[in-house]
Amino acid sequence: MADAIVVGLLIGILVLVGGIIIYLISSQRREKVKVDTYTNQVALSTQQFIQETQRFFDLIMHKPGTRGGVGEGIVELVLSNLPDEFVKTQYSPPDISGRIDFMVKLPNSEFWLPIDSKFILPEDLDSDFNSLDERTIKDLRREVIRRAKGITQYIGSEETADFVLMYVPDFVYGLIDNETYDAIAQMSIVPTNTSGLLSTVFMINMQHRFVKLNKAACEFGQIQIRLDQGTKNALNMIRTSQKQLTDCLKNVSNASQLLEGLNNMIETLEIEGS
Repeated sequence: MADAIVVGLLIGILVLVGGIIIYLISSQRREKVKVDTYTNQVALSTQQFIQETQRFFDLIMHKPGTRGGVGEGIVELVLSNLPDEFVKTQYSPPDISGRIDFMVKLPNSEFWLPIDSKFILPEDLDSDFNSLDERTIKDLRREVIRRAKGITQYIGSEETADFVLMYVPDFVYGLIDNETYDAIAQMSIVPTNTSGLLSTVFMINMQHRFVKLNKAACEFGQIQIRLDQGTKNALNMIRTSQKQLTDCLKNVSNASQLLEGLNNMIETLEIEGS
């Protein structure tokens, strides 16, 4: 009987241990599945991040396959840092021909700064920008001058400033030499790359804020002046009122004394008459 009990206990212990082992194995498998799923998600997210980052740099560098309206997209992204009321998109001034890609309101001025973004790279341009030959570089410089000539009419509007900001792909901007720069500067065209555009927009935004701050300070100053003048006027009125009140009280006192004297005279007459 005792042996049967011991055997039963051993069997129960073995079943319990086996159950625990099976549970641990199952738990480990579930955890492994979770870890594998998490690892795959991290890998996927990392891959997507790398792709998006590469796409961003491709946009900036204007690599083949990202031409066309890419420059316009970058300029629009940069100008999104400005309030909507300071930016016009695809605007056609009534006094000139052509449609301006972007217009930015200049601080403390009635004029708008025209910004051109449509710099289209040649389709046969090699994607390896570090190995460009001298002929290709000269062609790109001529393209910069050609594009500058095509946007000079933007200066003729009564609404625009006397120069145009021309966005140029970053690697093309690095190829602009002094001769090219002088040629487009004579047309009142200022080339800029991504960092230059960011700096320009930052300065314009700061100037707009400074103008608002200065205007608010001037308005506060005018209010303070009016308050000071009003306070002085109120104090003068109070002093005048105090003087008038003093004179009034003095007149009342004099009238009271006069009435008292007349009353004494009446009383004297009544006594003599009796």
